Amino acid sequence: MTNKYSLLKKSCILLAVLFFASCHDIADDDHYKAPDWLKGNAWEVLESEGNHATFLKAIELSGYKPIVNGQSILTVMAPDDQAWQTFLQAEGYSSVEDMFQKNPLQLRKTVGYHLMYYAYDWSKMVNFRPNEGDGATEEQKQNAAGLYYKHRTRSADDMEQMRGKLNGVDTTVTIYHYERYLPVFSHLMFSSKGIDAKSNYEYFYPGSAWTGGNSGFNVSNASVKDVEANVTDNGYLYHVNQVIKPLETIHTTLKNNANYSDFIHLYDTYAQLTEADQETSTSLGKVVYVQLHSPLPNIALEWPVTDYRNVSTLERSTYTIFAPSNQAIGGFFQNFWGPQSGYRSLDDLDPLILEYFIYQSFADNNDPVFPEEIQKELVQTAFGTPVKINTDAVNDRMFCANGIVYGMNDMKAPAIFSSVVGAAFRDTTYQCFLYALDKSELVLSLASDKTHFVALMPSNKQFNQNEPQMRLNVTTQGKNLEVYSDVDGNFANVSSGLARSIVNMHTASNIEELKQTGTQVVETNTAFNYWFVRDGKITTSALFNQQLSPTYQDNPFVPFHEVTNNGQVWDNGRAYSYDYDKLFSEASGDGLTHRLAVGNDKNYEYYLFAQLLQKAGLVQNGTIPSIVSDDTRYIVFVPTNQAIKDNISKIPGCSGLTIGDDYTISGNVSSTNKTLLANYLRNYFISSLMNTITSYPYPGSACKGSFYTMGTETMTIGEEGDGLYVGFHPDNRVGVSRKYFSLPFAFADGCMHFIDGILQ
Repeated sequence: MTNKYSLLKKSCILLAVLFFASCHDIADDDHYKAPDWLKGNAWEVLESEGNHATFLKAIELSGYKPIVNGQSILTVMAPDDQAWQTFLQAEGYSSVEDMFQKNPLQLRKTVGYHLMYYAYDWSKMVNFRPNEGDGATEEQKQNAAGLYYKHRTRSADDMEQMRGKLNGVDTTVTIYHYERYLPVFSHLMFSSKGIDAKSNYEYFYPGSAWTGGNSGFNVSNASVKDVEANVTDNGYLYHVNQVIKPLETIHTTLKNNANYSDFIHLYDTYAQLTEADQETSTSLGKVVYVQLHSPLPNIALEWPVTDYRNVSTLERSTYTIFAPSNQAIGGFFQNFWGPQSGYRSLDDLDPLILEYFIYQSFADNNDPVFPEEIQKELVQTAFGTPVKINTDAVNDRMFCANGIVYGMNDMKAPAIFSSVVGAAFRDTTYQCFLYALDKSELVLSLASDKTHFVALMPSNKQFNQNEPQMRLNVTTQGKNLEVYSDVDGNFANVSSGLARSIVNMHTASNIEELKQTGTQVVETNTAFNYWFVRDGKITTSALFNQQLSPTYQDNPFVPFHEVTNNGQVWDNGRAYSYDYDKLFSEASGDGLTHRLAVGNDKNYEYYLFAQLLQKAGLVQNGTIPSIVSDDTRYIVFVPTNQAIKDNISKIPGCSGLTIGDDYTISGNVSSTNKTLLANYLRNYFISSLMNTITSYPYPGSACKGSFYTMGTETMTIGEEGDGLYVGFHPDNRVGVSRKYFSLPFAFADGCMHFIDGILQ
């Protein structure tokens, strides 16, 4: 019920009644009588009701009587004598006085949990609007209705002495505890979420019954016995059927439960002490501290923010954690890591692994997460990966002052750990790649269950032997992946851009596996860079390009080996290692344009084609400006030296030329018709200026069909058997050379294929 009168107006009426009564005999004048709803302050109302003596005694012993029996504006949750008797008996006390003698702090915390700051009428308890206030429109009331569910109470621990890291040094300081917040479960909270109120509330409070119906609310473990708010001189009063047990923070709740000591131990490796806000320090007359766990969620802090004026955040922001017990962590450690991983114990795990491991225990929700939402697969971890737990198998279901705990004795691998990059989190062999993954900010993408991936796992040794060299350096601030710079001769932190380049070159999307037989082209997550797989070996397009050098005598293909999840494939794909002595990297250097423009060595397979480009006047200053421009990508089909030698007389503008066995061009060179030759050579080039090029052509690629050339012809690219062909006309098809398995020489600016004839 919303009262028509403000508390201020009530006070003014009362003062007026007292003033006039002292001056005139008007006690019988109905016009000046106090209204019926003015029944006294909360203390007086409870005293007059006659069945709250225990609660009133507890209030008095705890030192709260001046607040309840005064003008302080508050909302009181009042358990009657029977509720207190049940509570005291369950807690092992003979009376409230006995509780005060044995544990005065517990009594004060309990009583304070029933005394809320500010005055909350029924509508505010059901649907508090911290931003719009009483002027909220009907439309505004529907937005996040019931989700501003936590209300500040006067329940707080005293300050305590704690030893911890302060600026990296073990120090004993005074820790400040903020007051607890009381959860109010409104029927609108559940309807806003589209879930059932009774089953979801009683999941956490099996000893309590949901009585909120379609218009009310429950308060933590207690039911409200009223159907509307009881107005008092200093606020509102509600009668509840149980003593409300003060909720602790998630951190305190887990710390007090020996079954979760391992998890708290891991979490507390991030503990740090920091000075409380200045306002708190000043009001207490001393410097006090709070315990944080950055970059992890601060579940040890009673308030998500320390500014009491930030009401909307304080009333709503909630942590939900899926906490593994010691049993769960022990079993998972043995199953996932084990002795073969290089990690001997929990304490031996890399700090970055711990951070991901713990962070994946948190839900990515600011609102409380109920079991029905998990069952409907509406909940994700803080990393954006799906939460898939059996809510019926949860061992400990704990509502806390700052959130919720789902405590489990069994756990599956978190989504990131069971994804294709899981090996980087499991094996010390891949620690450098682990840090590259983290720096790249691509971990979440690669943990997605919406796509199948293949990932290559480069070893620490491959990072260390790379050019430039990379290393994992340990400093007082932690570990950093560093790269050597030839410029200053020092190591510097790997940039996020370089890390993304490394990761993208080692991952591919929408692919099931690497084939052990035949030829396979894999488009990596670095655009226009490929893995070429042939008969159980792998290379990259950049390494494949080395075959263009006449002095290159090696085989660019190296063996690869599957890296399993303890014998099983990873949830969203497969992972492999490879035997190259350095990292696989993307194509770099001057690019294809420069190669063709300066190809003056007869040993290059594209030598004669490069010479024709020069004779046609298409080459200027080491580039081909009339064909290739900046920010374009092109495909060129280059006749081999032998193909040009055998067909030189058929090439427009070259009728006076001859080519010797050593590919020396002779004859009437001056008779070359540059215009005819230039127009003809342009037809070998396909540019992204005139075509959509999403991949380079290879057997199985999407780059097939008709394309506009940079000349006057239209070129057809087709596939036949396990090879490619090109042509201007159906009756003039030229095969792509099988010497290189019809695989493209791919560069940053384009790709080249060799063909076994000339195009006519």
